[in-house]
Parts: sequence; structure tokens; C-alpha cells
Amino acid sequence: MRWTRILFLLWCTAVSPAIAHSVLVDGGKVHIKGELVNGGCAVAPDSQSLRVEMGQYRTNSFDGVGSFSTVNVPFTLRLVDCSVDVSQTVGVMFQGATPAADPQVFLASSRPGESPVSSGVGLALFDSQQNLIIPNAPAKTGLALSTRELVFHFSARYRVISAHLVPGNIQSDVWFTLVYP
Repeated sequence: MRWTRILFLLWCTAVSPAIAHSVLVDGGKVHIKGELVNGGCAVAPDSQSLRVEMGQYRTNSFDGVGSFSTVNVPFTLRLVDCSVDVSQTVGVMFQGATPAADPQVFLASSRPGESPVSSGVGLALFDSQQNLIIPNAPAKTGLALSTRELVFHFSARYRVISAHLVPGNIQSDVWFTLVYP
């Protein structure tokens, strides 16, 4: 019992300076953010950062302002884990910058990564029935949530918006949102 008291006194002597000299300094704040959604479907990983390769076009292959490229480039958006708990249908809305010369297409600029220059063409998107999708407008149609996985079929084409076409790499940034009417 005597050794226990001696050990206890030694421990108190060693620990008390550490406790007495503790200093607390406010180091800042941590903001943690999340989102809880009640969506009927999830976007499949292969559709989350989709890259559509449009190919190469000759500037003299277009028939003037308003003409479309002859090539229709198909792409799909795949939705998974669909459930009718939220809605019976789902649509897709496309958003992005549009050129002043033609707000019915998305901006297609040359010199990606540098200060953008209008290429003279815009990017037009079409639904599976080849109806033009108007940028930044609500989805006109949707698919019924009848299965756990849905696939939306779209296509893209260039449309001439200026008499002067600028050769070079062309880039369009387009975002999509799932819409549950």
C-alpha cells in the first residue's frame, strides 16, 4: 500500500505540469456540407463525366449559316437504381452557355484552355426522335420509371452560326440535370 501511494504521488508530480500548462488556441472552423436528395434515379458512373468525340469537319463542308453537319454523333445517358417512390417519369434538361448569334445551340469555342474564340459553329443536341433540344429549357419529354435502369438516347451535330468559320479544336461544355415532373 505504501508503494501504491508513492507511485501515485510520483504520477501526480509528473502529470500536473502538463495539465497546468495546457493551452487551447482557436484554430478555425470546419464546414461540412452534403446533400440529401429524393431522386428517382442515380446517374450511372459511365454517364457522370461523359466525353463525346465529335470528329473532324472541313470548313467548306457546310452549306452556310443555319446548316448542320451531315454527321449525327450519338451518345447515351444511363440512369440506374430507378424507383417510382418519387415520380413516375424522369426527363433530362441540358444547360450551358449559348452564343448570342444562335441561342438554340450551345457555345462551341476554339482554343480550349485559352481565351475562347467563337468557332463559327454551335453544338446542337437532339433527342431520340431527332427533335432539337433547346439549351437551358425545361425537358419536354421524359421516360417512364418502369425499370431499375433507363437509357436516354441523344445525338449531337454542329450548326453554322457565322459566315466566318475558325479552324481549330472545338469544345463545348454542357451540363445535364434530371427533372422529375
